[in-house]
Amino acid sequence: MSSDAAPADAAALLERLLATPAASAPTHAGDGRLYFLHDAEGSAQVWEIPAGGGAPRPRTRHRDAVSHVAGLPDGGAVFGRDGAGDERVQLHHLPPEGEARALTEAPEVIHGWGAVSPDGRRIAYTANARDPAHTDAWVMELATGAARCVAEVEGPHELPAWAPEGDALLLATAPRTFESSLDRVALADGARTPLTPHEGDWRHQAPRGKAGGGGFWLLTDRGQDFLGVAFQEPGAAPRFLYAPPHDVEVLQLSPDESLLAVVVNEGGYSRLRFLDAASGAVRAAPWHPRGVITKVSWAPDGSHVAFDLAGFAFPAGLHRAWPDRAESEPLFPADVPRGLRQWESITYPTHDGREIPAFLALPEGEAPASGWPMLVWVHGGPAAQALPNWRPDLQAVLAMGIGVLVPNVRGSTGYGRDYAALDDREKRLDSVADLAAAHAFLAARPGVDGARIGIMGQSYGGWMVLAATTEYPALWACGVDFYGIARWKTFFERTGPWRIGHRAAEYGDPVRDAELLERLSPLLRAERIACPLLVAQGMTDPRVPPQESAQIVAALERRGVPVEYLTFPDEGHGFTKRDNRRRVYRAVLAFLARHLKG
Repeated sequence: MSSDAAPADAAALLERLLATPAASAPTHAGDGRLYFLHDAEGSAQVWEIPAGGGAPRPRTRHRDAVSHVAGLPDGGAVFGRDGAGDERVQLHHLPPEGEARALTEAPEVIHGWGAVSPDGRRIAYTANARDPAHTDAWVMELATGAARCVAEVEGPHELPAWAPEGDALLLATAPRTFESSLDRVALADGARTPLTPHEGDWRHQAPRGKAGGGGFWLLTDRGQDFLGVAFQEPGAAPRFLYAPPHDVEVLQLSPDESLLAVVVNEGGYSRLRFLDAASGAVRAAPWHPRGVITKVSWAPDGSHVAFDLAGFAFPAGLHRAWPDRAESEPLFPADVPRGLRQWESITYPTHDGREIPAFLALPEGEAPASGWPMLVWVHGGPAAQALPNWRPDLQAVLAMGIGVLVPNVRGSTGYGRDYAALDDREKRLDSVADLAAAHAFLAARPGVDGARIGIMGQSYGGWMVLAATTEYPALWACGVDFYGIARWKTFFERTGPWRIGHRAAEYGDPVRDAELLERLSPLLRAERIACPLLVAQGMTDPRVPPQESAQIVAALERRGVPVEYLTFPDEGHGFTKRDNRRRVYRAVLAFLARHLKG
């Protein structure tokens, strides 16, 4: 069987699921129309629903995916798009009618989206034009395209909001995953005023300014384990309004500043709530299907919000919710394929007595006499969380008769600061031991074949695959590595310079912690890998350079270990185009059929 000859039934299901389009990232314009991203034509493009309703229509048509879209007060929008996945995003202005025009034309520069000014005439964005390692704060006049740097900033940062008066930007810096601060940058002279001075590492993000300079709402975990909603008076410390025992991940202020729309992460599932902006009291918690929400946008009149929602058994679609109604309603829902599997939320014990949260799905029907083969899928990050998102590839794996376990090992977000810190630096291999514990849990489970358990992951999850197959080589029947780090030294030498500081804070300093990083480099222990591997890599990836995949492939080829290597010249850190997803997912299905089913 060739690497692209997937089992027929699973391949047919995969094709049907890949052809089911997704709609996400809704954003209202000032005239009431709703922009969003839709991948009906093969990659995420800008679409529009007219004000007052009507048939959606495409507004952009490119092969490369659009990274974001933001509505403007006049009915237009600004969107970003890179070249072949290289993450060097260029900004474009889309008028209410007609074709888009480029706002930036510097293909070597990364332009990070910020926010639209209150009057709609200017945009704020970041750019690393001065130095590839540093992203400065910029403001552009939309009418003329005139742009100026308003502040030079060391390292990466974001511009999440304007001051309500339009005379300053709010700048967010995050030198470490669980440390972020907010500054006010005056446009007149670039003067920076710290807004959230604090001791220790705490996060301060998603600021929403109160009109008249009376403070701002924000998300923070200062003094607690989870992100909550707070309000901060000028010169004071944040005062919590709403602090559930889960992370609040989205915060949007209504146009009249009376309500907050928030999204709470409850074990990976999103929950939309409306809060009283003054007290934090829950005004409404409208019902919506279980799934994952990534973006919420208030209608200009403040009557309702639009949000996206995806689940493991359905792609992202658009929905609406009102503060005075008990249920949400679909606005532009995705087609829901029939006969797909759902996740079960579980935990399993690990080596130090902790319980690891995970999602489990088994194929339909009775297990074969030998038990189901299983695939353990590991998320990237590591400061991230596997969510119950739309996964055509894993649904096809289940249709082949292979079960799937998706663990959120120690170091994952969504379970509090303390849990996320359990894999820091010298404790890194403790998270790999959590994967060995996942194998032990599955092997002991009735109806599972413990001799046929594979492992798959992407980015940092690809490193986890390589680490698991070098640290515990006897456990795994096969491995699938999407653009994983093979050696930390070469990774730091070639990753995008804008990423080095933040990554060093997470993984270890490439100079000071060189010995540790070499110990954590699977390439230097590649002689321990005993199972077949499939490796896939986007060749424009600025995060994990292609050499990382190439050198682990070469090491296995020298030893005669079975390895397949797929490369994609027009993809970066991920596979965003439908035809490329088809190719790589079919290859994975064929690989798993040989090594877990054969």
